[in-house]
Amino acid sequence: MNQNNLKLSPAEAHIFRKNIRAMKLKTPKWFELLSNAELASACNTAKSHHVSEEVKKALGKLCGFAEEAIMIHRVEYRYIKRFHPLDYYSQQNFHAANRHLWENAKSLAKTRSLWCSPRCYYRILIAWHVRHVADEWGYEEWIM
Repeated sequence: MNQNNLKLSPAEAHIFRKNIRAMKLKTPKWFELLSNAELASACNTAKSHHVSEEVKKALGKLCGFAEEAIMIHRVEYRYIKRFHPLDYYSQQNFHAANRHLWENAKSLAKTRSLWCSPRCYYRILIAWHVRHVADEWGYEEWIM
């Protein structure tokens, strides 16, 4: 995934899906129902023109170590209406998606850094920050 635009191909989405399964990251129950092309599409057509600069910057910080977490998060944002057509706009679903982002990014930070390394704790801090920025600034995009 390119750090600048977060684009991925269906082949990359397939690899990310394998990594997500192997690392047992948290996904919505309907995640496996999506094709690799749909997973890639969710990332490639993210409504970045509606997203605040704060959220763009925060997600950009996760690109270096938590691309799978970003993909899951974007898939939740993109396809929530398909799988929850009546209550997609609920605050509960919105905060659950942001909590998954935090938990998955934290797990990836621990997996991809030595546990005693300052880098690991810095990445966990970034993940925590991104979750709270998304909670604060992302709801309007969620309900669009």
